[in-house]
Amino acid sequence: MSTLSIKPGKPVNSTRQSTFECFASCPRGLEALLQTELEQWGASNCKPVPGGLHFQASWRQATRMTYWSRLAGRIGLQVMKAPCDSDETFYKLAKAVDWHNWFKLSHTFRVDLNNLGADVNSLRFTQLRLKDAICDHFIEQFDERPNVSVENPDVRVFGAISPNEAVLYVDLAGENLFKRGWREDKGVAPLKENLAAGLWTIVANSQAGKALAEERPAHYLDPFCGSGTLVIESLSTLCQRAPGLERRFAFENLKVYDPAWGEELQQDANKRFNAGLDRALSDKHFRWHASDITEALVQMAVDNCDRAGFGELVDEGLVIFSQRDALTVAPPAPTGIILSNPPYGERVRAKGADVPEDEAYQRLFKAYGDVLKHQFSGWTAFLFSGDLEIKKTLNLSPKRKAPLYNGAIECRLFEIPLTRGIYRPRAEGSAVE
Repeated sequence: MSTLSIKPGKPVNSTRQSTFECFASCPRGLEALLQTELEQWGASNCKPVPGGLHFQASWRQATRMTYWSRLAGRIGLQVMKAPCDSDETFYKLAKAVDWHNWFKLSHTFRVDLNNLGADVNSLRFTQLRLKDAICDHFIEQFDERPNVSVENPDVRVFGAISPNEAVLYVDLAGENLFKRGWREDKGVAPLKENLAAGLWTIVANSQAGKALAEERPAHYLDPFCGSGTLVIESLSTLCQRAPGLERRFAFENLKVYDPAWGEELQQDANKRFNAGLDRALSDKHFRWHASDITEALVQMAVDNCDRAGFGELVDEGLVIFSQRDALTVAPPAPTGIILSNPPYGERVRAKGADVPEDEAYQRLFKAYGDVLKHQFSGWTAFLFSGDLEIKKTLNLSPKRKAPLYNGAIECRLFEIPLTRGIYRPRAEGSAVE
């Protein structure tokens, strides 16, 4: 190996003390909630954009956010932002970043790039130029280049190019932050954990959610629980389980990382979670009732709950899983909240009915709307769905509709108060409550 001198860069200790421009991604519709969440961990000068948040933070603040954020998908530290009008300029800018001060030659890396309207012939070619720039930077320093790993890199770099500017970030997350580390089986059409956490946050912050939280115990119900994602994410908040408790992060592979800081994060998270579990088990301030028509999914939910560390809550009856048809689930208390991501596609036909998916969906939710009207008076239903006309499907009027995106799918979280009283029978062709 050559003994070429290394270009001067920012020392590790200086980097730990610096304030960085940062970016966190999130499911579209959760930007304001993400800002509130990250400000609690020290984010400043926040600027929401569709699908994310720009903010400022120190190294410690940003890594703590990565460990604790329930809503973010990725969090990155900005290492370059400059005017850029061509692939060649982009290559030179990227090569000039002091990559050798961020990660080692022995580390594998991956690059990802978004085009925000830049006039480039091929995004893939520009992305390859970014990869070449990083490799060429190391070659100038050491006469060797690091290896690329698409599937399991030690370090990730992501960025974006616009018509007049380019920006690059060192990724602190590694695998997307919705991957909490407890899931082995996802079931059919899984709901991503950070989106599920966002749904719970909206419900908990609603007037109905705040009122119910004052009751002892507060009853929550998911009659279409699938593999248990909504239940587990709500429990994680209620019991202060850190999303990063059982997983690794890309920031652990960066040169600036101090293992003592990682140990401090872990010990703090363990302490908070143990205290949260003890509180839940002692004052029993909530009950979760979760069911699904498919036995395999119910068992999957039980196993996921146990792997996430909530087995004691199941054993003590604070979380109750059961195999049930949603149309037969009775309210476990006079008041409560239904929070659910109702099924679609193959999940609708879980009974094996030999009917088209659309017809199966219409049948199920016409019947489920009647169940809500006649049996759940006094409850509030929060239903997350890509059916933007669910009012017609259920024949119930939502009070609020929070616009959210499940990936590229436009969805709504419908808040439906189930008013006390008797609903009039549905007339043929009418839509009355």
